[in-house]
Amino acid sequence: MTAAHPRAAVILYVALMLVAAAVCAFVAFGMPHEFVLGGLVAFIVLATVTDLREVRLPVIGHVTLSFVPVLAALIVFGLWPAIVVAAASGLATMTVTRDPQKVAFNVGDYVVSTFVAGLVYLALVPHHPAFVQTVLPAFAATGADFIVNTAALAGVLALASGGRPWRIWRENYQWGLPSYMTGATLSLLLAFLYLWLGVPGLVLGVPPLFLIWYSYDVYAGRLRDRATFTTEVASFREQIASAVRSQDELRDAQRRVAAEIERARGIQADLLPRQAPDVPGLELAHRIEFMTEMGGDYFDFVPLSDGRLGLVCGDVMGKGLAAALIMTMARSLILSAARDGHRPGEVLSEVNDALTRDLAGQSMPAFLTLVYAIYSPSDRELVVANGGHNPLLVFGPGGLREFPSQGSMLGVRADLEFPEDRLVLGPDDSFALFTDGLTEARDNDRALFGTTRLAAALAGTAGSSAAATLDATWQAVADFRDGAPATDDATLLLGRVVAIEDH
Repeated sequence: MTAAHPRAAVILYVALMLVAAAVCAFVAFGMPHEFVLGGLVAFIVLATVTDLREVRLPVIGHVTLSFVPVLAALIVFGLWPAIVVAAASGLATMTVTRDPQKVAFNVGDYVVSTFVAGLVYLALVPHHPAFVQTVLPAFAATGADFIVNTAALAGVLALASGGRPWRIWRENYQWGLPSYMTGATLSLLLAFLYLWLGVPGLVLGVPPLFLIWYSYDVYAGRLRDRATFTTEVASFREQIASAVRSQDELRDAQRRVAAEIERARGIQADLLPRQAPDVPGLELAHRIEFMTEMGGDYFDFVPLSDGRLGLVCGDVMGKGLAAALIMTMARSLILSAARDGHRPGEVLSEVNDALTRDLAGQSMPAFLTLVYAIYSPSDRELVVANGGHNPLLVFGPGGLREFPSQGSMLGVRADLEFPEDRLVLGPDDSFALFTDGLTEARDNDRALFGTTRLAAALAGTAGSSAAATLDATWQAVADFRDGAPATDDATLLLGRVVAIEDH
């Protein structure tokens, strides 16, 4: 037989199973049944949950206890509602497999086996029975469900593998009957709890379900090891103890990592300025927010010996601890180069050469965008060099001006030059250095905030203090996001020229 023949036979087998299931559902619908919608939904949910919690058995595959709430629904409501619960349980196997053929087979198998079990139950149970009179019919129905369900499984496996159905059933499924009978007891318990307490009573049936699931684990161990019952119990206990030990070790490791990250976060926070320096005629405001505990954004103030002030704003590719480490390394290089009194373009060139050398050979590519500006309070001159960073924005009475980057990002290639922009600021002029965590903020429709909106938010605060501008701009970004999560670290550094006597 060719490989195509088993596949065709399996497809035909599944199709016939679905046809049989449809006929069973049609016949069952015409039989007497009563149900409360809320109760039926509760049984469907319980059957779905039990189908999600499965045990992986050798050869057989995934085994669940979804027949337990199905049988309970048969006892409480009748055959047709039980078939509805069984069909929902079969559909829940989509969480285990994405193969539509397997899902279709499970739906058909569950419905047909439930129908046969229901006929056995209805044939044995008296009309309007007392609850105790449902016990023996429930066990008989469980036996019928077991035979039909496992026979259908053995049949499809035989078609797929070319084996004999009886041999497959005997080798793989005959040992499952005790677990089914245990499940019948639990089904009676669930039915009793529902009839007594309603839907809340089903919650009380969940703990016994876990005990039954663990009995399947013991059964799986028997198939794998062929060991004695004592050995299985010891192995099971060792698995539990090992899991507890592993969980404790994992928890301890997580605590150690969290403590180290917290220490690193504190170090990074200590490296950032806590407050802006006092510069005659210049108001400064700043804010930085990391997406996680640590990040790759960075800003700093570098007071120079001649009274000028260096301003730094940078962003490392990536997020988290790795980006923070590269930014910490870059910070040392920046401060070393800047305090020698070099021009902004010279500072960026020196930092770039050092980063390129230090990052060479890294398995993951890394680079840094950086803008460095020097403000002179004596003549209100601002000299800026930009290495692949966001543009410098200047706004005030004269409108808004944008000074884009003229240099490349840092850390990729050595021996680069970084041109400078020189501009003289007037009274009430402000400037903004920022990272793309602001411009690339997204709303719930995934639209970007963008440089245009940022520029408009800044320009709309012309004449306000630097602190007020910072708060208003940050709020504009938050309003735009409207609760959408942040996508990157964000930094905003503002300067505003004021009259010295008013400062």
